[in-house]
Amino acid sequence: MVGFLDRFRREIDNTVRKESDQQQSVAVDDKIALGVLLQVVAQADEKFLPAEKEKIRDVLKDYAQIPAQDMDVILQAIDQAEKQSIDLFTFTHEVSQNLSYAMKKEIIEILFRVACVDHDLAHEENEMIRKISGLFRLEHKDFVDIKLKIKKECGLG
Repeated sequence: MVGFLDRFRREIDNTVRKESDQQQSVAVDDKIALGVLLQVVAQADEKFLPAEKEKIRDVLKDYAQIPAQDMDVILQAIDQAEKQSIDLFTFTHEVSQNLSYAMKKEIIEILFRVACVDHDLAHEENEMIRKISGLFRLEHKDFVDIKLKIKKECGLG
């Protein structure tokens, strides 16, 4: 069975990278996967605010280290991937295979930061992050600790 990222890699190979760049291909896939998760959370409350979009851009620039010249192509790839109605279970399983527990916790922190950028953590956003956290097999205590930490950082509580 071909995974989502494998299918997606074939679709964008010609626009983002050369065939000889296998390691870069995986790195770009990881960045796109992170972007998709960020966008899924940001749109969970059916409001994709400019502040959320800008925060996603900032995360991709700072955390994923996407160069400015590649940002528009990566954002288009994220939009395209998110519109393919991904199966969250399969997608998170595929994404998390090579992630350490610490990295999974860090991703959950980033998801909460995007969700809270509008100074509100919508129920739908929280539940989407909870679902992703569960699919990442994070302990519930870690989920709660991360949520409280980020809410405090964002002045929510």
